[in-house]
Amino acid sequence: MRAHADVNADNAQVRVTTWSFSDSDATGHHRHEYDYVVVPITDNTFEVVADDGSVRELNQQAGVAYLGAAGTAHDVINRSGRNATFVEIELKR
Repeated sequence: MRAHADVNADNAQVRVTTWSFSDSDATGHHRHEYDYVVVPITDNTFEVVADDGSVRELNQQAGVAYLGAAGTAHDVINRSGRNATFVEIELKR
């Protein structure tokens, strides 16, 4: 199934999206146009599949933000065994 993306704010500077996943939901393959910040709302375990087919495990801790770079291309799949939520803040400038 597909994860649900709810855009909370979008202007010339930033886009803020809340991503909600049931177990095994995925974002679908995508490429980030902008640098971004991810703020996990729940503790999560994801499988991240890169363009080259490589797979890695990503563990997110609720409230611990991390950075991502423009040009990153991947699919993100919830492997937490439960619902997962994070907020993605794209930096447009």
